[in-house]
Amino acid sequence: MAGGSPISRPRPPSLRLDHLGINPTNLVGKVLKSVRRSERHPSLTLSFSDGTRVQIMVDGYDPVHRGVPKELEMDPTLNELFDSGEAVDLTVTDCALITLSDKAFARQSDKLDDQWDQRHLGVAFKFAGAGSSSWHCVWAILQDHDTTTGECILRTYDDVYLEELQRSPRKSRHRKKSGSSTASPTL
Repeated sequence: MAGGSPISRPRPPSLRLDHLGINPTNLVGKVLKSVRRSERHPSLTLSFSDGTRVQIMVDGYDPVHRGVPKELEMDPTLNELFDSGEAVDLTVTDCALITLSDKAFARQSDKLDDQWDQRHLGVAFKFAGAGSSSWHCVWAILQDHDTTTGECILRTYDDVYLEELQRSPRKSRHRKKSGSSTASPTL
């Protein structure tokens, strides 16, 4: 290629207009400062310099009735960055919900494997700076393993979406003790 500039992949098409959660383009221009992976649930919390906090969540996940174990997966570069435990300083230059297609399967001991192509939503990010021509993606995978062999017997995928976390009102740090009265100063 003449000129030495890298080839940039085009913006991935969005899957649908009626998605859950916030519009991914709301994140464009925000500076990502930290990422926290939940230890108990399949979610990531993204914290931005303007105080906005957004979670990447799995559509249909119910913390009370968890069902097949679900996890958020991402491309290796993003995984390394997010799992480093270090603060980040990345400006979001583009963000979209995109259609992914993966091979899902169910293994049954007495039958041949059942395989199918499964389409699902992922969240794709593009950041300013190094590697800015690359899209980075987060998606949800559901896997079940045989308890005796550890072999994966079911793999399927689910949609993800973005949800803005609202800060709860701060409670006063100074609470009156019940039964005590306070005297007001006389002027």
